Amino acid sequence: MVKEIGRAEKKSYIKGALDLSREKAEAAIDAYKRGNYGQVLSSLYYSYFHIIKSLLYEKGFDPKSHEGVYAMLNLHFIKPGALDKKVSRLFEKLHKNREIVDYNPLAPKFDRSDADQFLHEFMELTPSILTSLHNYKSARDNIIHLLKELTALKNL
Repeated sequence: MVKEIGRAEKKSYIKGALDLSREKAEAAIDAYKRGNYGQVLSSLYYSYFHIIKSLLYEKGFDPKSHEGVYAMLNLHFIKPGALDKKVSRLFEKLHKNREIVDYNPLAPKFDRSDADQFLHEFMELTPSILTSLHNYKSARDNIIHLLKELTALKNL
């Protein structure tokens, strides 16, 4: 199910999604510092999820499920060629691994190399996605700054 949002609501929705993305990026940094690499993956997923939702809000859509966000991403950005397929693939991989981390108590633990791999892909793709949000420079720059902080941690 997808709710359509009006022009007046778009700005609030986008700003809110970017704020949530920033909070999740901060949580990823904290988890990385603690060595909780599974939580890094979960936090990265939600940061990415909210960035993708902000793109959908800009088009006037508010999908009500994770699967809806994924489907709308593919329909409105990947299929027309506005974003690279890598964006969709990362969403899918992060989502799958986030579910393992959050719901499977018997799953093997993720280690630093797992987190570093996802951080690399996240850093490769996220800035270009964020730059497509033209009217949200401050929120966008805050997230990019946090991503650089995460990259610096990775390189320690």
